[in-house]
Amino acid sequence: MEIFNKKLKDDDTIIFAKESDSGLTAKSNQNGKFKLLIIDDEKEIHILTKLVLSDYCYKGSVLDFYSAYSGEDAKRLIKDHPDAACVLLDVVMETKDAGLEVARFIREDEKNHKIRIILRTGQPGKAPEKEIILNYDINDYKEKTELTTQKLFTTITTALRSYLHLVDLDEKKNEIVAKNIRLNEEIARRVVAESNLTKYNRSLEKMIDSKSIRLKTALFELKTKETQLQEANKQATVGNMSASTLASFDLSGETIKENLDIINQYRIEMTVLLEKYETLQNIIFSNLTASKEGSNHTHEVAADIDTYKKEINLTAILKRYPEIIKDSTNGIEHILNAVTDIKRFISINDEERRKTNINALLFAMSNEFKSQFGSGIELQTDFGKIPDVSITIKNMEKAFYEIIKNATQAVKSHGIVSISTTFEAPTIIIQIGDIGHGISQKNLQHIFKPYFTTKSNGEKGLGLSFAKSVITNNNGTINITSTLNEGTNVTVTLLASEEPICD
Repeated sequence: MEIFNKKLKDDDTIIFAKESDSGLTAKSNQNGKFKLLIIDDEKEIHILTKLVLSDYCYKGSVLDFYSAYSGEDAKRLIKDHPDAACVLLDVVMETKDAGLEVARFIREDEKNHKIRIILRTGQPGKAPEKEIILNYDINDYKEKTELTTQKLFTTITTALRSYLHLVDLDEKKNEIVAKNIRLNEEIARRVVAESNLTKYNRSLEKMIDSKSIRLKTALFELKTKETQLQEANKQATVGNMSASTLASFDLSGETIKENLDIINQYRIEMTVLLEKYETLQNIIFSNLTASKEGSNHTHEVAADIDTYKKEINLTAILKRYPEIIKDSTNGIEHILNAVTDIKRFISINDEERRKTNINALLFAMSNEFKSQFGSGIELQTDFGKIPDVSITIKNMEKAFYEIIKNATQAVKSHGIVSISTTFEAPTIIIQIGDIGHGISQKNLQHIFKPYFTTKSNGEKGLGLSFAKSVITNNNGTINITSTLNEGTNVTVTLLASEEPICD
C-alpha cells in the first residue's frame, strides 16, 4: 500500500502515539467487547490497526478484532458475526470493487443495518467518495493517508456511538413490538373475556328466566300438591277407619232399618186399631142419638175423645207418619250405601298384586261389553306386544270396566269405542277412546272428584274416581283428554319390568 511504500510527510502519516486528550483510556474488559471487523488484503493494515486501537475503550468496553483478507472471506466473517459493531472495509482487494460488493452484501443480502461501515481506500481515484456515498449505504469514507491515530479513534468512537444508538433504538423498537404484542394479546384476551362475559350474562339471564319459570311452575305444583295433600288427608281420615268400625256401621244401619220396619208395622197396626175405634165411636154415637137414651158418662167420654183427636190433629199424624218413616228408611239406605262406597275404596289396598297380561284382561272385558252393545256401536281393538305386569287384578278389572262403561255411555246408541295397547319401555300404554259427545273443559277438571257426575240416570259419580285410585295404587297414571261433541281419549300407563312377550 502507498502509505508504507512512499516517503510520507509529517502531516499525512498515521501517528501511533497515545493521545491523552482523547478522553478515552484503556480499561479492562468488564462489560463486554465491541466486535470490530478489519477487511483488507494487506496484512500490515491489520497489524497497524490492531496496534493503534489495542488500548481503545468506550463505555467500559474494549474492541474485539476479527480479520478477513478478501471479499469472499469477508462475507463469511459477516455471516459468522452478525452482531459486529463496525467494519473497516478496504475498497480495492482482489477486484477493484470487492469492498463495495461486501458493503452491498451486508445491507441487501444480510439485511444488517446496525453495523457501521467505514470504507478505507488507498486509491481514491478508483472509488470516488461522492459516487460511493450516493450509491452505497456506508457510514464513513476515509483515505488511508488521512487516518491518523486521533482520527481513527474519532471515527471508531463516532461509529460505535451510532451503533449503540441503533442498538438502543432496535431494543426500544423490540420492546414496543413486544408491548404491542402483549397489548394485542391483552386486548384479545379482554375481547374474549368480554365475549365470554356477554355469553355468560346471556346464559345467566336465560338460566334466571328458566329458573324463574321453574320456580313459578314449582310454586304452582306446590299449591296443587298442597291441595292434593289436603284431599289426601281427608281421604286418609276415612282410610284410617278400621274394617271393624265400618262393619259396626253396617250392623247399626241394618239394625235401625229393621227397627224402622217394625215401627212401620206397628204404625199400620195402630192405624187399623184407630180406624176400629173410629167405627166403634160412630156406632155408639148413632145408637145414643137414635134412642135418645144413654149414660151422661158415655157422652162425656165420646166428647173427650173427639176433642183429643182435634188437639193432636190425628188426621195429619196418620198422613205424615208413613212419610217420616219412609224418609228415615231412605236416609239409612244412603248411609249404608256411603259405607259400602268407603269400603270399596279402602279395599283397594287389601288385594295382593299378581302378575298378569293386560291384553288378556282387556280382551275378556271387550268381549263382555260386545255382548251388551246394540248394532249401532262398534268396538275396535288393537293389542300390541306387551310384557306381563304385576297388578291387583280384580280392582284393575273394575277400574277398566268403569272407563270402558263411560266410553260406551258417551257414544249412546251409535258410535265407535276403541281399545289399544303398546309398549314403550318401561311403560305399558293403554288407550281407551270413543267418538261420542265429549266432555266440556269446565267439567273435565272435576272428572276425578268423588260423586261428580253429569249423568241423570242415578250414577253416583264414583267410577272414574275409583279407577284413578286403583291405577295410582298400581304405580300407574291416568289422563283424560276430550273435545266437546267429538270424543274422549283415556290414557293409562303402567310400569313393566320385563321384556315384551307374545300375546
